Amino acid sequence: MVYSIPRDSLAEMADDHGGNIQKINAAYEIGKAKMAKKTVSQFLGLPIDYSVTVDMGALKELVDFVREFTIDTVIDVNLNGQVIPQGHHHLNGDQALAYSRMRYQDPRGDYGRQLRQQEVLKQVAQKIQKPKYLMNIGDLMTKLGQKISTDFTADQVKQLIRNYHQSSGEIVSSQLLGKTAWLNGSAYQIISTEDLQAASNRLRENLALPEQTLTNTETRLNDMNPAFFDDESPTTYFNVRGYNVTRYTNNTD
Repeated sequence: MVYSIPRDSLAEMADDHGGNIQKINAAYEIGKAKMAKKTVSQFLGLPIDYSVTVDMGALKELVDFVREFTIDTVIDVNLNGQVIPQGHHHLNGDQALAYSRMRYQDPRGDYGRQLRQQEVLKQVAQKIQKPKYLMNIGDLMTKLGQKISTDFTADQVKQLIRNYHQSSGEIVSSQLLGKTAWLNGSAYQIISTEDLQAASNRLRENLALPEQTLTNTETRLNDMNPAFFDDESPTTYFNVRGYNVTRYTNNTD
């Protein structure tokens, strides 16, 4: 299962002395994979045992590796000299990278980009199960090198590769959708408690875990803003006193 979280989601940074609320993508910038993993775990009430960090350059290499990547785009994509008009296309790694990264020109913003990224990842994951690719997966991992980092051990990676072809091949994807709020001059996505709980339930079920009522900083702040999700006009998210809501500046897209 693939679940996308908006990069601008309001979230408390785990293991950062408490009360530090930022956009969830700041967790990796502050504390790398360790903090990102704990922050997402706390955000969704979900145990996360391992993580894999994939550099955008690795995505290009993966697409070139499978060599059979096609998309049907409903929008024109134009980024870093790569132009992909609406329609059906066979993409190479550079084109797939542009297709996965473009955000500002998409009328759906980051949400549209999430769907395109999911499309790329699902196609690569499905195609890489074929024996002709699995036989060469070791060479691919060597080529990717520092572009992929993980806390899986080498033996665990080998076991995953050996067992991967036994999976059904069906990858289910979804995304969390939020509402925009302005805090300290920066736009955040606020995820409703209902949607957070639904995502938590779905992911826990996928892991054969019982449902668990989600209680965290995000749900408590939502409780203090009962009218926020009923108001259709742009609105401020109130009652964040006692928390350090900061704007973390980084250059990632």
